[in-house]
Amino acid sequence: MKKFTALLLALLLCLALATPAYAATEYPPRPSGTVADLAGVLGEQAINDLETLSQRMEAASDGHLFVLTRHFLGGADAQQYADKVFEVWNLTSRDALLLMVIGEETFALSLGQSAKAALPQETQTSLLGAFRTAYLNRNYDQALADLALNLGQTLAKHSGSTLDASGLFGVAAIQSTPQPQTASDWWYGMFAQDDYDARWDHDESSWNEWQDEWRYEETSINWRSVIIWGLVIYFLFFRRKRKNKKWR
Repeated sequence: MKKFTALLLALLLCLALATPAYAATEYPPRPSGTVADLAGVLGEQAINDLETLSQRMEAASDGHLFVLTRHFLGGADAQQYADKVFEVWNLTSRDALLLMVIGEETFALSLGQSAKAALPQETQTSLLGAFRTAYLNRNYDQALADLALNLGQTLAKHSGSTLDASGLFGVAAIQSTPQPQTASDWWYGMFAQDDYDARWDHDESSWNEWQDEWRYEETSINWRSVIIWGLVIYFLFFRRKRKNKKWR
């Protein structure tokens, strides 16, 4: 009986530890626009400005800036994850993808070949350095505004044109956004669900439905983790306590 209990506990712990790693291998479908705010931390005006800026970037340089926010990656490398999403979304050589992992306070920028040529390493370091300060202060709208404008202007200049950014990301457009839990809050990481179904519908209605479902799941309790940890606690404490009473 002891061997069976030990084996069962080991299996349950493996399942609990494997859940975040499995979630990190999943990739969301490409949104109808250019912003997939799955963590729900961006202001509505900032998202609208990003979409408008992307349209103007297309006219100036044939490129777009895509943005993806998530709470956690379950330990996966942010740069590798961003590069894989870039591939899964079938983005072009002139596109850029910014990944923001809010709970882990990390981020990554993935670029197509033409975008890399326009943004040498020194330029990338400069852009991301300025972005990092506002990002770690949780000023997500402001961080994105600065990076998006500078990146768009740089790509347009490399194409021999100029980018019209008038009316975008004004002071009134920078909104305060929800402050999510960070990775240091271990209890949040244990019970928050950061997983989703890989759906590949690209029409706007399907995407909106998928995103609503994601946000609901993102804020709900991961009942699988609750059950697993409940069984672990039962076998470790209550079952042992009942056994001791029996011997008495």
